[in-house]
Amino acid sequence: MAVAGGPPLLAAALAAAWISIASAASLPPEQAGKSQKPINCMPCSRTYIGDAYTYTFTDQLAHHRGLAGITDSGELYNVLTDDVEVPTLSELHRQLVGEGSHRRLVYSMKFGACQDAMVNFLDGYDAHLVIIEKLPNGVFADPFELQHFVERKVFLDVAVFGDTNLELPSALSNRSAIEIHLDLRPSTSTNCNLVVDLPLHARYPPLDVSGYATFEFGSPDLFLRYRKKETHSDSCLWVLKNLEAAPAEKAAWRIPCGDEAHIGFVSSITFLLALVCSISIVLATLIF
Repeated sequence: MAVAGGPPLLAAALAAAWISIASAASLPPEQAGKSQKPINCMPCSRTYIGDAYTYTFTDQLAHHRGLAGITDSGELYNVLTDDVEVPTLSELHRQLVGEGSHRRLVYSMKFGACQDAMVNFLDGYDAHLVIIEKLPNGVFADPFELQHFVERKVFLDVAVFGDTNLELPSALSNRSAIEIHLDLRPSTSTNCNLVVDLPLHARYPPLDVSGYATFEFGSPDLFLRYRKKETHSDSCLWVLKNLEAAPAEKAAWRIPCGDEAHIGFVSSITFLLALVCSISIVLATLIF
């Protein structure tokens, strides 16, 4: 949806923030600390949270920065949400499943506000769970494969940011990140538990004496994106709540790689085999 009346919305948000700050200043310190923290908003015209932050996925210092700590002064600003009982994430587990160069990153999540509370929230709001996984340099996700998950309605939507060239080896590629949008309604029938599978693939790693290259995954960013169902197009905003989950278990992927000491031997054998095959093809053509 297109966003109209941007400046009036911004003025209203700033006014609300000013009133909140003034109110907090008049409270005792212990009460002021309990006042509700502002959370981020984004216009409905923006489909993905990662749209404004693609530069962080190829920056050398990206692994030191979380997506939740970045603000966009143009379109992303703080507002206060009152009287909204938003589901909270109570547990997050993540593990790497499978063998070889094609594996799955499995997320297991449990929400604290369960059953009736979740149903009541979803009755009044359009809400999606958003997972942003920043991949290490030697791992990639296939955008075409992920699109099949959307077609089968496993994901509501998905996007890959950063380096999407599937053919490049680790030494020539940059980092990438996946943003997944999930429907929360299935969790209401499974005791507020949600399991998500993300298929991943390994790139050809650089040479290493140990024979293996190890790639570690950092903690993902999890957001709850919601808006009132009766929102009009001229005042449509998604509210983004950072679920602030505890750091997930570290996942490490050991990928076999070549040994630099074997380059001469492997290159010689490869050249001789190629030469013999070429000569055999030429002789077969001349004889027959």
